[in-house]
Amino acid sequence: MTISAKVLNDSIKEISDSNSLLDMLLEFEKTLDSLDLYAFKNWMKGEILEGPKLKRHFVNVKLMYPYKDMPDPDGAKRLIARDCLVEFKKDTLLKPVQVQSFADVTLEKRPDGTTRYKPKTLSEPVWVVSIDMPRRYVDEFVSDVVEVDDSKFVDMEDADLNSQNQAASINKQVPGTGIL
Repeated sequence: MTISAKVLNDSIKEISDSNSLLDMLLEFEKTLDSLDLYAFKNWMKGEILEGPKLKRHFVNVKLMYPYKDMPDPDGAKRLIARDCLVEFKKDTLLKPVQVQSFADVTLEKRPDGTTRYKPKTLSEPVWVVSIDMPRRYVDEFVSDVVEVDDSKFVDMEDADLNSQNQAASINKQVPGTGIL
């Protein structure tokens, strides 16, 4: 999979639109800092590529690093010791060149016959580090609605009400018999 500038911009927009995602990302970073991960070479140079993506037991964040600045794998060992899942992958970043002359653009014919000028792109190798961190490290944020998947939301008030109803039904049982 190649990474385009549009993917990076969409990720930044998604995080800035949601306070709960931003809070979760701050908790994620706080956990990385408390594990002294930034003491290892190049871990500080990462940029958020994707996430945080909330799963049932984990929070996934993908970080992107320039190819020559691969983060030290010994830092990943520190994360693995805390039950995190870490994966390193090579990928390619496509960046548009800065247009300074006509040589920096390509002409693209549209079906209606008009011409469109597009900047040329440069491909650059990068490292993508995917970190799945257990939710117990980042669940300290407070939110009324949490996004579980791309289109599913959980209303925390409903979840609290359901757990209170279950506790009330358990308390109604006759002691020692298990009968209501």
